[in-house]
Amino acid sequence: MRHDHLTADFDRLCAELVSRTRHARFDPNADVYADEDAGRIVVHVELAGADAEQLRVGVEERNLIILGTRVNRTDATGDIHQKEIQYGEFIKRIHLPWPVDEASAAAVYRDGILTITLPVAGHEFFPTRRTEIRMTVKRIPV
Repeated sequence: MRHDHLTADFDRLCAELVSRTRHARFDPNADVYADEDAGRIVVHVELAGADAEQLRVGVEERNLIILGTRVNRTDATGDIHQKEIQYGEFIKRIHLPWPVDEASAAAVYRDGILTITLPVAGHEFFPTRRTEIRMTVKRIPV
């Protein structure tokens, strides 16, 4: 039942973001490691300052999809002298080289980096299938 609820939420978020006329505000940097010998794909996405509760990770056909928001927590006043950090909603699509086992996939958000581990599946890509990946947020005491 929970899986159906998560899938419905993920489908709704994807449809909402894709249907908007404006594009996402930024495209986070990502490193993708495809290790055929180990039978896995590992993805690291740079998301410092992202709201962990808003992050969603899923697989749709041949793509890994990451949705979320990076909130501007700065309450600075005055004129902007330099502004390089991008904030707002984002959607990141990463083409997958091989079919993956979504049920065994894992995502961990720690220290501003989202790490997604996707075991390679022994089957072909499923057409029009969407699956949300469970994610763990690691909070490190300071």
